[in-house]
Amino acid sequence: MIAEFIDWYANEISEVKTSAELFDKCIGYLQKLNFQIVRVSMGTRTLHPQVESLSYTWVPKGKLEYFDETTNQLQHSKSIIESENGFLREVRFRLGSLQTSQFVASPVQHVMSTKMPYYFSFVDHKGETYPYPILDDLGPLGATGYFAVPIFQKGAGFAFLSLVTDKPSGWSKDELIFLNQVLKMISLQWINFIQNELTESLLSVYLGKRTGSTVYSGKVFLGELDKIQSVIWFSDIRNYSGMSEKLSPPEIIQLLNDYFGLAIPLIEAHGGEVLKLLGDGILAVFPYSESNKTFVGKKVLLAVRKLGEDLFLHNQSREKEAKLPIHHGVGLHSGEILYGNIGSTERLDFTVIGEAVNLTSRIAGMCGELGKAVLASANLANQIPVRWEELGEHKLKGIGSPQKIFAISERTKKKY
Repeated sequence: MIAEFIDWYANEISEVKTSAELFDKCIGYLQKLNFQIVRVSMGTRTLHPQVESLSYTWVPKGKLEYFDETTNQLQHSKSIIESENGFLREVRFRLGSLQTSQFVASPVQHVMSTKMPYYFSFVDHKGETYPYPILDDLGPLGATGYFAVPIFQKGAGFAFLSLVTDKPSGWSKDELIFLNQVLKMISLQWINFIQNELTESLLSVYLGKRTGSTVYSGKVFLGELDKIQSVIWFSDIRNYSGMSEKLSPPEIIQLLNDYFGLAIPLIEAHGGEVLKLLGDGILAVFPYSESNKTFVGKKVLLAVRKLGEDLFLHNQSREKEAKLPIHHGVGLHSGEILYGNIGSTERLDFTVIGEAVNLTSRIAGMCGELGKAVLASANLANQIPVRWEELGEHKLKGIGSPQKIFAISERTKKKY
């Protein structure tokens, strides 16, 4: 049987593009051999700052009751994909998921600690107390056998695969040997899919979605730069140095996380990408083409206005807690930037450079002097037909000629 599976698997695997398709095809093959699988579970630890572990559960159509609907406060996200033979549910968990009683008191923990497969026959334990809570859930549904195997990964990572059957007599010893071999082969491609997905996701977290995707696609050569038109955003916290002198290190970290937690999601929701976190500052870009530059510019203004409102409301909460309020300055400019790799052969940075970036930073630096939260260049003011407040020409450090600077009003009244 294993030789036939290997031959089938070798021919099919080259056409498989996702983990959902992989398991649907493989379980479909096993079903034709009368293994009567009613549930497949897969789990792995991840290298991701927001997601500690991933859990996949596959059930055939008509067996949705085998989905475990237990809620978990550490759940990060959940999605379900329908395929030819069944449904695959993916659940992502935040940090701490591997210390929960749900994980610790499970056959998976046993499998990972012993590094040995585990099989439980419901048929041979009728009327007895089951050793794990998950078995208490599966027994009443008609399960007759539960089989879990460890998946060995490089380093300290862990992964597992488990199968459940409702075959009247459960699985025989020979069937378990076959399944153990099959699961090991399936796991190699599954881990490959997961690692590729997590690598791209991790790049997006640290580099931004556009940049992460660009790097993942292979554009990693030193000096490879693209010219793009973009609205450039530079913001930082006003009087950050003075605040740092009054706050403890944990309070400073909380201050930064509060500000970034408000600003970054808004920037991304309005079409921007955060390229750098520069101490207390944010460098973001909103690329545009000639046909949509006005639309993109308006989205930038919507983002900065909404951030002003959110900061106002957030500061009301901070003041009630006797915390220092957060005020920021935002510089906006529109122009051509160079986007790509700079650095050395051993250390690269994917970023944007050019006169437009420098000008944006200098404009942001004028917020305190001019007493405004949001300042913009003449280029951006001309690009977006809204009411601007012209503040005259100003000499900016490192910029050759004086620059006209414009401001927009900042809405700070609480909405009811």
